[in-house]
Amino acid sequence: MTDADVHLVAQPRLDTIVTGFPADVRRLRTDYAGIAWIGDRPDQESGQLGPDYRKREVESRLFLPDTHWYDLDALDDVEVQVSAGLLQVATTAMRTQGLVGALAEPVVEFFEHPEGEPGVGLCLGLRGTIFSNLGLSYRVTVLCRPEAVLRPGETEPAGTTDVGE
Repeated sequence: MTDADVHLVAQPRLDTIVTGFPADVRRLRTDYAGIAWIGDRPDQESGQLGPDYRKREVESRLFLPDTHWYDLDALDDVEVQVSAGLLQVATTAMRTQGLVGALAEPVVEFFEHPEGEPGVGLCLGLRGTIFSNLGLSYRVTVLCRPEAVLRPGETEPAGTTDVGE
């Protein structure tokens, strides 16, 4: 269960064909990147997160809004890399820097389509305990055979789907 809202704002997805080393095999490299706003979205004018300073549990699995839909059987040699970095910590109502708490290492998992369509998509998993609103940048890189993609993802990410717990 999550006591904090999590909103993903995706950057444009990058798809490239690369040659694997040293096997000289064609691979599809897909880079997903964006920001996860945890707790609240920043103010449109100031760019600052609000001072809603309280302890909140975070346990969220969110579909990347621009995920490709992959054939699970064709992902036997997939390689996935994920990284994340703290982007912003909200100040408290007393105008001091809030405490972060702890977020465990983000994970990426493949999940079935939420509406039952064929294929699996990528979910970003975040969990931990926070004490203020946070901004977290993420980058996910997937290397797989090009034929593993059943359907390309949206080119303009529309939103996210929380698969819950």
